[in-house]
Amino acid sequence: MKVEMSHMTWDEVKDAIAEEKMVIVPTGATEAHGPHMPTDTDTHQAEWMAIELAKRVKAVVAPPLAYGISKTFEHFPGTISLSIPIYQEVVYEVGSALIKQGFKHLLFLNGNRPNGTSNDAVARRLIDDHDQEYDFMVTAVSYWEPGAQKIHELRRSGVGGMGHGGEFETSFQLATRPDLVHMDRLEGVYAPLVGWDLVAPVIPSRTYRRRPTPDTNHASIFGDPHEASAETGKEMLEAALNGLESMIKELQPAYEERK
Repeated sequence: MKVEMSHMTWDEVKDAIAEEKMVIVPTGATEAHGPHMPTDTDTHQAEWMAIELAKRVKAVVAPPLAYGISKTFEHFPGTISLSIPIYQEVVYEVGSALIKQGFKHLLFLNGNRPNGTSNDAVARRLIDDHDQEYDFMVTAVSYWEPGAQKIHELRRSGVGGMGHGGEFETSFQLATRPDLVHMDRLEGVYAPLVGWDLVAPVIPSRTYRRRPTPDTNHASIFGDPHEASAETGKEMLEAALNGLESMIKELQPAYEERK
């Protein structure tokens, strides 16, 4: 089953709209992910999850947004960041275009933590601006959120080890693109654990502090990648997909009520 919009002709997209298929917009980033992983990690992960989820729920996947809010790591080569206002405008314009074409359910599937609150705001703005003219709904979620508890149960690192470039993301890459992961380059590299661990139950707080730079010997990692493995990654990905699939199925009754 073809799910990537970029591989479809315009009339195939038209058919997907007529079938009232959900459209998934992966939001990623281009940024440093330690000495061991590629800069497209977040974009790849968001798109990979989107494609696998689309196969399960019969959706289509829009081309991913490869540039996100990456100011935290902009001092590291390879990081290309958009400012928050510009990022939000890009996501808003993409969402508006899809709504005007006739898609009735948009899912912003995020793969870069700092994008998350912006995606939420854009989702709200799309409704506020367009719900008088178009009948649709929009969902914003980061791919790890619905399955967080199950993923947390699979971890080997301590709480704080699944932040940025840590166990979870490294395991994801080992499970899907092992040829792009260089675990040998982590020898002697130890990064701080973080209070915003992606999947652990933590006190909900959004606190920001001075950004890291290469000249302070920071590895552009928050967490512990040393415990990562392809085997754990496969289990975590299944847990993440199951969580997302369950979320979509729970949203379907709400969608049906609107029709």
